[in-house]
Amino acid sequence: MQTQISALYLKKLGFEGEFLPTLDHLKTLLNLHVQTIPFGNFSSFLGEAVSLEPNQLAQKLLLNGREGYCLEQSILTRIALTELGYEAYNVLGRVYYQSTPITTPVRTHLVTVVRINQQLFLYDPGFGGMTPTMTLSLDQIGETQQTPLESFRWVDVEQSGLDHSVLTEMKYMLQVCLQDQWVNVYAINPTQQIADADALVANWYISTSPESLFTQHLMLFTANTTARTTLKDRVLRIHGKGQSDKKELSTFEAFEDVIKTVFRMNISQQQLKAAWAKLSLNL
Repeated sequence: MQTQISALYLKKLGFEGEFLPTLDHLKTLLNLHVQTIPFGNFSSFLGEAVSLEPNQLAQKLLLNGREGYCLEQSILTRIALTELGYEAYNVLGRVYYQSTPITTPVRTHLVTVVRINQQLFLYDPGFGGMTPTMTLSLDQIGETQQTPLESFRWVDVEQSGLDHSVLTEMKYMLQVCLQDQWVNVYAINPTQQIADADALVANWYISTSPESLFTQHLMLFTANTTARTTLKDRVLRIHGKGQSDKKELSTFEAFEDVIKTVFRMNISQQQLKAAWAKLSLNL
């Protein structure tokens, strides 16, 4: 018997038919998820509290038509997938995308790992702009794994090109192939299942620290099988096979239209105006 969160999850994603905890159905769920529930951080950007309580996550992401970042999305998906019959748990990783740190980054990126027939798979709808839009096997280290949009691979962190001192406790680095170059995304140790308290600490930092990107910038992401769409502050980007478009949103009306039609978010006029006002101050 499905409990409430998993039933709401399947309904939100539009999954039809009988559900079985198979790898094929796991792939289908992730594909639907990245198209249906946008990544984003309106709450932390506006200084609002970000709850990780399961019922509040379900209300926000599955019923209210809102966005969420990795901690919200991965806790919700871990609960839903467990209820659906999968063996699923959360792992905290360190982010290296678009940076070459000289000290170890904080463990802030939460992912879900799923074990099927003794094999491990990454289920991560919540990284943002470079979210893998398909499940990735953690048993194919060093092998290219093609998704509808890009090629990804896992490598041992020692092969990441980074100094060992900035890779504390990490085992595998996720890399994406961009313009024929393998680029580091984030690193995890898939055996390090976290406690709920670990997620709470990471969430407090992400949602409240003045050093967090999630309090400084507005970031949104959605994808389909042909393109990924991101918004960072006022800049909208669409990247797909053979296409790359960039547009700056210069008016509130354009901003509101993108939020409601591109990201299909249900957000109040008051919150939209507050976000636009903060973006205007940051110019």
